[in-house]
Order: sequence, then C-alpha cells, then structure tokens
Amino acid sequence: MKRELVILTALVALTFSSCQQAGEQATAPSDSVELVMNAATIGTAAKMEPTEVLKLYDGPAPGTESWSHHEAQIGEAGEVLFNVSEPTLAVYLPEPEKATGSAMLVCPGGGFTILSYVNEGTLVAQELCKRGVAAFVLKYRTTPVTDEEGKITDNPQQLVKTMTWINEVIQNSQTGLVQACLDLEYSHLAFEDADRAMNLIRENAAKWGIRTDKVGIMGFSAGAVTSMYQVLHHTESSRPDFAGIVYGGWTSDVAAPKDAMPLFLCSPVNDVFQPEETIDVFKAWRTAKVPVELHYYSDSVHGYGAMPTGKSSDLWVEEMYRFMQDAGFVEHR
Repeated sequence: MKRELVILTALVALTFSSCQQAGEQATAPSDSVELVMNAATIGTAAKMEPTEVLKLYDGPAPGTESWSHHEAQIGEAGEVLFNVSEPTLAVYLPEPEKATGSAMLVCPGGGFTILSYVNEGTLVAQELCKRGVAAFVLKYRTTPVTDEEGKITDNPQQLVKTMTWINEVIQNSQTGLVQACLDLEYSHLAFEDADRAMNLIRENAAKWGIRTDKVGIMGFSAGAVTSMYQVLHHTESSRPDFAGIVYGGWTSDVAAPKDAMPLFLCSPVNDVFQPEETIDVFKAWRTAKVPVELHYYSDSVHGYGAMPTGKSSDLWVEEMYRFMQDAGFVEHR
C-alpha cells in the first residue's frame, strides 16, 4: 500500500507540474522525490477526528443519480481517495476556549480524479482548529476511474492511466490550464458540491457556534480552482467571506466580482500556475481595492499542503491566519 501511495502522490504532482510552460524553470527532481516519500508517511502522524461527517444531499447527489460505485482509497489512513460518488462534509471544531466563530471550507486537490484528502484536507483542518477556526473538509465527487471496457474500477494501475490521460488533456489544451480544468467532463460536480457545502455550513452555523458572516473557502490545486469558481460564481447564501487559494489561479480575463472578499494566494515560484494565473488574480483584486495577499516560495514544489517539508512554504498556514486577522475575518487576539 505504501508503494502505491508513493506512486499516486508522485503522479498527482506530475499531473500538474509537468504542464509548466516552456521557458519556466523545472522543479528539482530531488525535491519532488523527497516530498513524495514524506507523503507516504502522513498516515503515521497523530490526527484529529471529525466531530461529525454529513452527507451533502438527502438522497443521491443530483446529476449522478445513476452512480452506484463505491469510493476507493490508497494508504492506510485514506491519504488518497478516488471514485468518490457520495460527497460529504467532515466537521472539525476547535476547542471552545479557542473558537473565534470563523470557519473555512477546505477543498483538497487531485486533478478532479483523486483527493489528497489528508495532506490537503484533514491536516489543514487540524492546523485551522489550532488557531480557533472551524474547518469543514469537503469530499467532492471525482472523475470515475474506468478500465478498458469502460467499467468503473478501483485498480490503482487504471487510476494511473486515468491521471495520465487527464495530464495529456491539460498539456494539449490551447486555452490554458485553468480553462482546461473547467472543460473536464466532471469538474462541475466539484463546483456544485462546494456550493452546497457553503450553504450547509451556514444552515448549521448556530449548531456549530459559527458566525454566518465569517464563512470562508480555501483549496489546493484542483481544489483551488473549485474555490476560485465559488469566489466568482455564488449566490448570496453561498458567498465566501474569505478565500485562500493554494497553488491555484484563474483565467487571464479574471475580474474581482462586485462582492469580492479578502483573498490569500500562495504558491511555489515555479509552480504550474505560475506566473500568469496567480498574478492575474492578485492584480484583479488589487485593482478592485479588495484586501489581497500573495506569497511565493522559491524552494518548494506543487503539493506541499499542510505536511512539514522543512521549506519556507511550511509557514503558509500562519501567514494566511495573520492575513485573516488583518482582513477582519478573524479577530485579533
């Protein structure tokens, strides 16, 4: 299992980092290997258990009512999930004496095919709770992995083939990486699940001790695209009050919406989303005079998540938290 997790973690990173534009500096192979090997031991770290796990919908998720396949995982602690057909929301609440009343919906990444559920989900929730911010980890629907006959399978080798295919689709796109993600057949399911999750959090805010005007969203990679979609396309009840975009961005024509919220961006200097996608978002928010902060990390690679790497990117959670305070999303203490 550990070997399979290493392979899949590497594949996730390569699915995006191999799409770098010509002329950009390549990620150091040794750093990528070290990150992948470290990811294989995530499951051995002490973890915080969710207060509860809710289904997003009362019945079958709309649009995929015919799906009957079961979710699969790689890693003893479910570090990597795939074939997700039943979206859920895992609730993580801080200790009462630390609670700030603010909350974040956390969207893991994985090319809309897998979810890096621990490194970009539960570990992030744990870090937020330490700082008094309630966290809700979204398990959104993913692209089904199929075999040569078109049947859904939990075979890791077929998962590798599916991820490789998505990599090729993104690489061959003439419209840019983010647009390629938007054009994937099943990416819209993640957007729909995120919107539903935002509403669900607000509907239960009193139960969880959360302020309805302090509900934000954040995501990583594909989860960052999902978060940016929510930032740009939402209703009054599902509008994020804050957004954190970790190694992600948007298309070049991005503009801050009229009800734009404070936005935190961070990414490796040489990440696949660099420089245009992330910089364009930063410029759009700065032009709109909405609070925004951007951090680049020179010696890190795509997929660092909340796992300690010994690099400066390990500081991103604290940097985002400080910006949350500066922007008024979390009260100074």
